[in-house]
This record gives sequence, structure tokens and C-alpha cells, in this order.
Amino acid sequence: MENNKTNRYLKYAIGEIILVVIGILIALQINNWNEDRKATIIEENFFDSVLIDIEKDEEKLIYYEHFHTKRIEYLDTLLTYVRNPKRPMGLNKFAQYIEPLFYSVSPTVYNTTFESAKSSGVFSNIKAKDLMKQLSQYYADFTQIENTFNSITRFVENQLEPLLYNFPEDYMTSETGRLVINEEDVNFFYKKIASIEDQRNLNTDYNAILRTPKLENIIIGDMGRTFNIIGKIETRIVDLRQLRTKIINRD
Repeated sequence: MENNKTNRYLKYAIGEIILVVIGILIALQINNWNEDRKATIIEENFFDSVLIDIEKDEEKLIYYEHFHTKRIEYLDTLLTYVRNPKRPMGLNKFAQYIEPLFYSVSPTVYNTTFESAKSSGVFSNIKAKDLMKQLSQYYADFTQIENTFNSITRFVENQLEPLLYNFPEDYMTSETGRLVINEEDVNFFYKKIASIEDQRNLNTDYNAILRTPKLENIIIGDMGRTFNIIGKIETRIVDLRQLRTKIINRD
């Protein structure tokens, strides 16, 4: 009888141990499932926010492309008149085509979601590692856009502006900025300049500027840099759209 009791108790104890182990395993599985579920939600929210940033990025890039495409048109027009001295341009037209060249844009990238996730340690929980590498490379490549944009700004400051320092700006009217493309409204500026009457009776010889060989060099240099910018913008747009497709179609 004692042996039978011992056997029963032993079987009972083993059964209890098995049940406890099974309970622990189930609890661990549930905990893992919950952690995976939380990680999945975090990853989904991350990529949803990244898609919003990419949408903003694309809008900016399209604006930059339009801005620089118009710049090429203005440079092309000026070069046509520079190389054809028998074709009169007129002071007002000269002003309207030269003025947009003084404007440049500062590139913006929408990477708030990416940078916030990187600083908060979210990256370690994201399973789509290859996609994260591509996203990281996309944002790292933004420096190429910055450098090309800055090259235009420096070129204008160092080449175009000094050439026109001695050229009286009495040619400005309220219509001078008509072709200027800028995210901020510049109409008030030109109207303000035009509202101050110039009583100096200066003879503004714009042809002297057009006949200056340096202007041709500046136009061609500006045009080359602008074509380079457009090429980089177009490449970035392609990369952006491919990246967006991969994010949308990720497993």
C-alpha cells in the first residue's frame, strides 16, 4: 500500500511539473506573440509615416525640377541674345530674364520619421533590414543634392553678382520679377523698389552687359551646373519611387 501511494504521488508530482512547464511555455509563447505584435505595429506605423515623408519629398523634388527647368529656359534666352548682337532685347525683357538668376533654392529633405526612429532605437525591432538599408542610403544620398544646389548659390554670388555690381538697378519695375520662381511671394519687393522714384536720369546700357564676354561664360557655367542639378533630381525621383513601391509591397 505504501508503494502504491508513493507511485501515485510520484505520478501526480510529475504531472504537476509537466503542467507547470506547459503553462510556462504557453505564457512565454503568448508573451513572444505579444512582443511580435507590438513590433509589427511599430514597424507598420514607422513605414506609414515614412511614406508620408516620401510623399512630401516627391512634391519638393518636382518643385525643384520645375524651378531649374525654368532656369535653363531663361539662360537659353539670354545666351541667344548674347550671341546675336543685332537682335535687340530691350531693357525690360533683359531685367525679367536676368533677375530670376539671382534666386536659388535651399534643398529640404523630409527625414523626421527616419531620424526619430534611429535615435529612439526603433531600428533594432524592424524586420525589413534590407529595406532599412535602402532607406538609409536614400537619405544619405541627399548630400549630393545639397552640394549641387550650393554650387549654384556660390556661383551666382561669386560670378554673376560682381558682374552686375556696377550696373544701375534703375531698370527694375513692378514687372521685373514676373518670371521669378520662388516659394515666397516676391511681388511686394519689386513693387516697393519701383515705387521709389529714381531722379538720377541714368543711362542704363544693358547692351554693355550683353556684350561682355564674361556674361556668356557665366551663362554657360550656370547652365552646366543647372543641368547637373536636374540630372540628380531626376535620379532621386526615380530612387524615391522605387523605394516607395518596395515599402508598399513589403511582406
